[in-house]
Amino acid sequence: MSKYVYQVRLATGETSTGVLTASGLEEASRTLRGEGHVIVDLHEQVGAVSAPRRPRNRRVKRDEVIFFANQLAVMVDTGVPLPDALDSIAEQTNDERFRPILADICEQVKSGVEFSAALAKYPKIFGGLFVSLVRASEASGTMGKMLQRVARYLQDQRQVVKRVKGAVAYPMGMLCFCVAVVVGMLVFILPRFEKIYAGKSAALPAPTRLLLGLSNVIVGYWPFILAGIALMATAACLVFRRPEGKIALDRARIDVPVLGGMFRKAALARSLRTLATMFATGVSMLESLEITADVAGNTYYARVWRGLGERLKEGATLSDEMYRFPLIPRSVAQMVAAGERTGKLDLVMDRVASFCEDDLETAIATMTSFIEPVMIVLMGVIVGGIALALLLPIFSLSKVVSG
Repeated sequence: MSKYVYQVRLATGETSTGVLTASGLEEASRTLRGEGHVIVDLHEQVGAVSAPRRPRNRRVKRDEVIFFANQLAVMVDTGVPLPDALDSIAEQTNDERFRPILADICEQVKSGVEFSAALAKYPKIFGGLFVSLVRASEASGTMGKMLQRVARYLQDQRQVVKRVKGAVAYPMGMLCFCVAVVVGMLVFILPRFEKIYAGKSAALPAPTRLLLGLSNVIVGYWPFILAGIALMATAACLVFRRPEGKIALDRARIDVPVLGGMFRKAALARSLRTLATMFATGVSMLESLEITADVAGNTYYARVWRGLGERLKEGATLSDEMYRFPLIPRSVAQMVAAGERTGKLDLVMDRVASFCEDDLETAIATMTSFIEPVMIVLMGVIVGGIALALLLPIFSLSKVVSG
């Protein structure tokens, strides 16, 4: 006989932990289920250690999670038992960090732990939405369809993130290239003109002298400049990791000119798609709002969804409270109100989410078409100004040489 440490959820919704004696893991599982408990965790007690050593809860590639959800959905739909499906996927995965996690989830499911409870032990990988939808499917018996919905949701979110990152990467890349060109001219080209004029005791034009001064600073103090940049970057990372810094960064993202509108629409589209997915699968509205706040990607939008949840607890309606938040467009609140009146909130939310995603794509295309000529003009002005500063001495070069 061995001792087994368990954690179960009672009929009242509360959790309870304890130790029981059984001849094996299956007998311990049958005993707990026979008492009407839902097993959250069950493992053999080893010596004085009451919990087995599990793989580290590290992030894995989003593509691996999407492939896992798709493959598991197909296998469950075709009648493969869940433990066998998990075992097969764990053996086939090529990600060395993901394989032991899937193997551990498989062992938990075999021991009688609910699949959703096993997933919940790895929040960095699966997240609250994944776990909540799987929990809902366990109650309704629609795990295959639910996993397909999860995979589709994750794919859509990945595409949104890629589009936003791509839109931001273009101007940042152009800016970095511009800075590299300017630094190259200041370090390698301008000092040559200084030597020519120094030998002739000629006075350089004011723009050229200004650039030469900047060039001398870069050439003479480049180790300190690099150290200062590295120190500022490190300080920025430390500040923005703190709650106060993250709040300030999220505020700057939604308020910055040109890019702010895109970031607001991205957070709104992601939030509404999450709400639509949760509503369509029968998850309660309060739980849906809480999960949406967790995945919103912006502190201020997270506050909006949590604020809505608090107001709903007091008996308010979703659409009426949406009008109170400036970050939610009035048109979205109107469409949600129409869904509440007709009793088709899940369908309306899906349409609203699609509308916001289309609006985001339009915003990205508009911003890209606006930023491209602006960056070209900016680079032309900077590089042209440096070229002019170089050409001014050349215009009088013959006089300097002959003099």
